[in-house]
Amino acid sequence: MKPVTVNDADIQIGYLIFEVSKLIRRQFEEEAKAFGLTLQQSRVIGFLHKHPSGQSQASIACAIDSDPMTLSGILDRLEKRGVVERGPDPSDSRAKLAKLTDVGEELFVQVRAVGEGIGRRLHERALSHLDQSQLDTLINGLTVIRDELSATSPDQKEETK
Repeated sequence: MKPVTVNDADIQIGYLIFEVSKLIRRQFEEEAKAFGLTLQQSRVIGFLHKHPSGQSQASIACAIDSDPMTLSGILDRLEKRGVVERGPDPSDSRAKLAKLTDVGEELFVQVRAVGEGIGRRLHERALSHLDQSQLDTLINGLTVIRDELSATSPDQKEETK
């Protein structure tokens, strides 16, 4: 067996993180179909739930890592379903704020339950095979990676200028 070099480990870690993320997204998408939602729509609903006074399209796009044009389509579809409403931004007459309607809040509760169910099943299927030490190491390692990448991301660099 060939020893793993740092470069091989980097590639393997990146690949595994990508694959695990893809599998989680697929599982969520499959279960969210029952609500007629995509993962991106669910993320918009979750973000707006945390910001009940409304958010601009630009801030939502940034928060869910989407481009403004894609987000505009997502908001259009959610608005047609009565999940989201858009109104004028009192601080910028050119912008609109999006916020959840009562229907959107009810949908959020249902979608959150799906997410919690996925998390529970994910734990049962995958994480339960790790002992507590392995789980702690995984969480700590991923936290360090996330924090390091966040601190060096283009968004963070712009904020510090």
